[in-house]
Amino acid sequence: MEQTRILKPILGFLTRFTLVHFVTYWIFGLLFFTLLGYSALYARPEIAVFMRPTTSIWVYAGPLFQLIRGPIMALAIFPFRKVFLHKERGWMLLWGLFIALAILSPAGPTPGSIEGIVYTVLPLQFHLIGLPEALLQTLALSFLFCFWERRPEEKKIWIPLLAIFIAILALSILGVLFGGTAA
Repeated sequence: MEQTRILKPILGFLTRFTLVHFVTYWIFGLLFFTLLGYSALYARPEIAVFMRPTTSIWVYAGPLFQLIRGPIMALAIFPFRKVFLHKERGWMLLWGLFIALAILSPAGPTPGSIEGIVYTVLPLQFHLIGLPEALLQTLALSFLFCFWERRPEEKKIWIPLLAIFIAILALSILGVLFGGTAA
């Protein structure tokens, strides 16, 4: 009884965060994939040594890995949820945290990060081209999650997100089963 009372808020938080992360990750990924021509960009020789081709089964499976990444991020921010949820513009604080820790200064030299610019041989253009996608996805994630978290029972939010989630999940699984190459 006591464990259920403690676990229910955590599981709800994890589920809502993961759902919003999964959906925004896929939508912004698809949008920027299309707008910026990632297939051609990732095929450039200096990029191809760092990025898988967009036809890779791993790329098709990418959204599925967000089902692991989402809960990890949710668990990290759960202890600080009141900072984001009890302030009128708490979503801005959450977004700022993502910008600082996940985009500009993650633990490794990722594209678009300060360490990526310093320690990789990728052209500066490649570092900059991915920043709008990361910034807009984390902005949407922060805003939608905080909005939903303040009204977790709101069906106008969770029903469409759940429907989109199921469609993306199905597309990703079909892509893995019938689409990508082994690269």
